[in-house]
Amino acid sequence: QAAFVAINPMRQVPVLKLSDGTLMTESAAIVIHLAAAHPNSGLAPQPGTPAHGRFLRWMVYMATNLYESDLRYFYPERYTTDPAGVPGVKAAGAAHMAKSFAIIDQGLRDGPYLAGRELSIADAYLAILMTWSPEPVTAPRLIAVQKAVIADPVYGSVWRKHGIGV
Repeated sequence: QAAFVAINPMRQVPVLKLSDGTLMTESAAIVIHLAAAHPNSGLAPQPGTPAHGRFLRWMVYMATNLYESDLRYFYPERYTTDPAGVPGVKAAGAAHMAKSFAIIDQGLRDGPYLAGRELSIADAYLAILMTWSPEPVTAPRLIAVQKAVIADPVYGSVWRKHGIGV
């Protein structure tokens, strides 16, 4: 609708209204902002720690690789002016998403979670992105993270409230 396009010309959700009335877009930025605005919430490791560095690394990695690959797969017409190029864009999106999941899976060797030993909102972001994969994600470490998110009292309740499928 026109009112939403005025808020976010990219026509993408989510949008967060900040306390001063300004609007924030970009899901990864919103997640990082919420963690920083609530430093004692356990959403993310404390700033300045190695775990926080891992948290930031994976948040940015997921936003620029997984999320973008998902958009190429599901909205390929945005990435080509030639309709004949749509299948190639979709295939490249799916391949890049699979490669990105494999890289994250390897990064979880130091885990069990993205930031280390504690579940964070980065893991919830990963769990959601896994549901958008065109192919089922089968890596055991990734599945373990998603199961931990779903089992968590806070993240899991949001998961169920919004009917997110696995």
